[in-house]
Amino acid sequence: MPITNKQLHQEMLDMKQDLRDIKGRLLDPDKGTISKVNRNTAFRKGAQKTLWSIWIILIGILSKLTFWN
Repeated sequence: MPITNKQLHQEMLDMKQDLRDIKGRLLDPDKGTISKVNRNTAFRKGAQKTLWSIWIILIGILSKLTFWN
């Protein structure tokens, strides 16, 4: 059963639509995967700074309690 040009054309159109859907899911500025990754990265950078600050404060308190009476 050979594939006709009309069937081939329809399959190409379906493939183009699928690619548009995938691009929409990835690149959508509000709900896309890329924007979620960027928000997650920004959160992790901010949380990392906060955690380092907490560690420094904790080390400072422990060293004060240990070395300075």
